[in-house]
Amino acid sequence: MRNERNTLPGSDFPALDHPGQDGVLCNIHADGCAESPRAVESFGMQKAPISRRHFALIAGSLAAAPRSPAQSAPPAGATGLVNRILSELGGESPANTTDGFKAGDSSRPVKGIATTGMATMDVLTRAADAGTNLVITFEPTFFGRADGPSTGRGGGVAADDPVYKAKREFIDSKGLIVYRLRDRWQSRRQDDMLTGLAQSLGWEKYRVKAEDSLYDIPAATAEQVVANIRTRLNLRGGLRAVGDRAARVRRILLLPGVMTTTTMWTRYADSDLIVTGEVREWENTSFAADLFTAGEKHGLVTMGRVVSEDPGMRACSAWLKTVVKEVPVQFIGAGDPYWRAV
Repeated sequence: MRNERNTLPGSDFPALDHPGQDGVLCNIHADGCAESPRAVESFGMQKAPISRRHFALIAGSLAAAPRSPAQSAPPAGATGLVNRILSELGGESPANTTDGFKAGDSSRPVKGIATTGMATMDVLTRAADAGTNLVITFEPTFFGRADGPSTGRGGGVAADDPVYKAKREFIDSKGLIVYRLRDRWQSRRQDDMLTGLAQSLGWEKYRVKAEDSLYDIPAATAEQVVANIRTRLNLRGGLRAVGDRAARVRRILLLPGVMTTTTMWTRYADSDLIVTGEVREWENTSFAADLFTAGEKHGLVTMGRVVSEDPGMRACSAWLKTVVKEVPVQFIGAGDPYWRAV
């Protein structure tokens, strides 16, 4: 098994055991020197006679030998494991990345990993109950870009907010660690957030072009397509549709997460139905409503931002299983938080 700088050592080793070259364990002294039992025996206090010539030869060889730079041990616990995951992902994080540890002690050993669209209290509870302690989330844990109290760069929850405090205390009490993985995961050329959602909807084989989000599905009415989405994703009150429910739908523009107004305005004519996670209602939804009133057969479906991102994090879980072998990995969906009022 190859030794990598960012490889996480086995978390169950005693504190004074350290994996040496090729995974062999050796004893570590307080001064940082490693030695085998035989070496310990040889460091007795007996004096051995040595000639001046012999001493000069030894001293000269030591002076001539190149000194290797000091090597620090790889980070322990979740930090080391996440470093390894990022190394496998490749690429670079943007300067203003939102990725990183958001809660918990990242030096703790990892017992299991759970991926999710958002680390809600429900997800965190289920992760703890399942015996996992590293939760990898796509969206923020603490209700905003700042992922906690405001740092001045963006809006954040108040530091003394009781919901924020209770959630953080729950994470600490259960020994959980939360890491946000958005920028690096989303930058993969495989576009797992899109392909994961398409797979969950049963549309993966209908993609028109690899570089686009268009899918040509078997023809159906808009109402039938929406019903299929509801069933496939187990949605409740978060699924909404605008347009002619009897319109024939063949081409879908599929956009997990948030759809911008520019995308709506420039691409609505490319498809019969836009299916996305979230929009600005007063802009995109009203635009779709006016299209319908004008007699156009282009509809809009929103299912909820996190719901549309959950499948991409299911794909993340599948990928992680190919990278992390020493602990179990599972997906825990945040799901649709809404209930139907009627």
